[in-house]
Amino acid sequence: MNMLIMSANNNSKYILGILKIAKELNIQVTATRIQKTVFLVEKELKLDLGYNFIPFYFGPFSKELQDDIYKLSELGYVKIREEPVEDLISGVIVGFKKIYEINVTFDLSSLDKNFVDFVTEKLKMPLNSLLKYVYMKYPEYTVNSLIRDKIF
Repeated sequence: MNMLIMSANNNSKYILGILKIAKELNIQVTATRIQKTVFLVEKELKLDLGYNFIPFYFGPFSKELQDDIYKLSELGYVKIREEPVEDLISGVIVGFKKIYEINVTFDLSSLDKNFVDFVTEKLKMPLNSLLKYVYMKYPEYTVNSLIRDKIF
């Protein structure tokens, strides 16, 4: 594993912190889960990471956050795996979901305890419960959602 040294103002530490917490909890972090978790960090912890979230197909989405994750992947700090998604009836592969995993040594003590506790709480939520929470509390970010009817 790589050792990472970052400045205190770098958003990377928050992304890596989320992935480190998830690893310790043995929770799979998909693109949807990390997008919603960072969205809630910004909204509810009032931590301005500078991400521009827009209403998208699966609720709030930030292209900048996605770009940051890909940059971390290019640097070797995050591993991105793709798992096939099968149609429940036919068994045909209809797409792939991305799974993000930390691939670097990271010390959680560099993060605020409130952040760690908040992220831990949100990561422990089943994905459907997390989505329902976001969709109910921030309906303005669900106007373009393709899954809104499945959430409720």
